[in-house]
Amino acid sequence: MPIIYIPSCKFTAYSPEASNIIKKYLAENYGVEIIGCCRENHKKIKAEDLVVYICNTCGAFSRESSSAQKGISIWELLENDENFLFPDYGQRKMAVQDCWRVYDNEPQQQAVRRILQKMNIKVEELAENFAKTKFCGTTLYEPLPKQNGELAPERFITNAGSFFQPHPKEEQEQLMKDHCQQIKSEEVVCYCVPCIKGINLGGKKGIHLLDLMLGLADIEK
Repeated sequence: MPIIYIPSCKFTAYSPEASNIIKKYLAENYGVEIIGCCRENHKKIKAEDLVVYICNTCGAFSRESSSAQKGISIWELLENDENFLFPDYGQRKMAVQDCWRVYDNEPQQQAVRRILQKMNIKVEELAENFAKTKFCGTTLYEPLPKQNGELAPERFITNAGSFFQPHPKEEQEQLMKDHCQQIKSEEVVCYCVPCIKGINLGGKKGIHLLDLMLGLADIEK
């Protein structure tokens, strides 16, 4: 089965070093074909392709607007990879923030946690986790991008309920602070760039899971 990797424009801009490293790793170890922006290239994906995504919006677009019959997160691909060298964080305590964009994707959520266990991270679970999560940074308090609704209407319109209600910037910041007050850990692992930005805005340290896996996270040793 051909494997297609969508590297995510947002993640590449957020962590270019990690993006380059993982693209090289996937090409060498899985023979993946790396395509560009999902918004422009989703039509190139064929039914027999296995789509691997790191961005949850890319995943939604591939599920709803491409021909692919199967797609998984990069976490599900790598969690059982015997060649990947997972660092050991010595029982460091970190919270894990689930993303609303995949609130109903338990295989992905569980894969994230198994990877954290492999890295010897002590996980703080939030009250609103797994299917209960309602968090995606400030994006749910901003207008829905038109193309998101067009390419993934089930995720971003049908299942969005009362989300995507615009709030002023100062209210968005307060909402992020209110959210972060429930988190005991100072460091919060995210697998979504908007989630990281929201956590940082709320006063905690948001860390992308792939940066942790590659030893690139900006944390004190």
